[in-house]
Formats: sequence, structure tokens, C-alpha cells
Amino acid sequence: IAAYRKAFVVKMQEDLTERATKQLQAIAAFEANMGSAMQDLVVREAAASFKEKFPTDKGMQDKAFSAAVKALSGAQVEVAEDPVAKHFADAFQSLQGVDLATSKADAKGTLAERVAFAQQAKEKEFQESFMVTAKEAEEVRSLASKAKSGQDYDFSKLPADALQRLEALYSSINTKVGYALPDSLGIKSIAATSDGSANSYVDKVNAQLEGAALKLRDARLKAFVQAF
Repeated sequence: IAAYRKAFVVKMQEDLTERATKQLQAIAAFEANMGSAMQDLVVREAAASFKEKFPTDKGMQDKAFSAAVKALSGAQVEVAEDPVAKHFADAFQSLQGVDLATSKADAKGTLAERVAFAQQAKEKEFQESFMVTAKEAEEVRSLASKAKSGQDYDFSKLPADALQRLEALYSSINTKVGYALPDSLGIKSIAATSDGSANSYVDKVNAQLEGAALKLRDARLKAFVQAF
């Protein structure tokens, strides 16, 4: 029994380390992809805004013609003289000092507003993927209140659908934060035999296993809801 308990604890430690490591790797990958996606977005949005503006802006068209003639003559064209270069330079400059997390977001607005819209959408996706949301926390507290029994909890009081939902929240939230605890003792019930006298003993063992499994369930759910 002592050897089994030690092996069980070691397995728990390994599972916890593996889950946490994978989650940290997932977070790092998400952040790296988000940074790359933002860079691509800035270029795409700047190009899109130029395409929208140029056909109807005679001033830009005239400058483009003058810049082209000057370039053909072999003279150097300054950024301010080239409507394409100037548009991109102005667009990138408009992002300087802008807090994309809190600034106005508009998918059809200025470049800064478009990028802010995309940035805030990514931030929301990050929070929903790797953080406990206020809605989830409130739902856990609501379910826990229904299982409250004095100063303790009695999860057998919960309707089957409520208990199932609490278990789902337990799994999804722990997955988000990279935490792992065993859902069971890892021991299956013993099948009945053809020996009637032996089955009496088997039933007792299975009853003890079921009782231990329920205690483990209550202990982990209690620790879970107390965190909220």
C-alpha cells in the first residue's frame, strides 16, 4: 500500500509538471503568433487604407505623377514627395504612443482604430483561452452555493445536471491554468465471479472503492469551489 501511495503521488507530480509545461508553451506560442499577426495586420490595413483613398484623392494622384517623373529623371524622391511612402509613414506614425488595449476600437475606422480592434479581439481570445473569466467564476460560485451545507459542502445535494456542469467547469478551468489533479483513484471496480460467496467480498470491496472515489471527488470539488 505504501509503495502504491508513493507511486500515485509521483504520478500526480509528473502530470502536474507536464500540464503546466504544456500550458506555458501554449501561452508563449499564442503571444508569438499574436505579435506576428499584429505586424502583418498593420501592413495590410495601411495598404487597404491607401487603396481606398488613392482613387478619389486627386492630390495624391498628382503627387504620384510628379514623383514618378522625378524618379525617371534620376533625382531622389523624398518620402514627403511620394504619396505611397508618405501614406505608410503617416500610418505607422499614427500608431506611436497609442495604447491599443484601451484606445477606441473600430474595424472600419482609422488605422489605429482598426489595429486596436484586432488587438483587443486577440486579448479577449487570450483571456478566454488561458484565464478564468468573470462569468465562469460566477457560475462556480452559484453552483457551490447550492451545495453548501453549514460550513461545509455536500455535492450529493446537487441535481445531476448541476453536478455535471460543475465537473465540466472543474476540468475546463484547470485545463486553462495548466493544473492537474486525478479525477479518480485509478482503480476499477472488481467484476463479479461465478462464486457466490466470493461475490459478497467483491461487493464489499467495490463499495469501499466507490466510497473512496466519492470522498476524492468531494475533496477536489471542495478545494476547487473554495478558490472562488
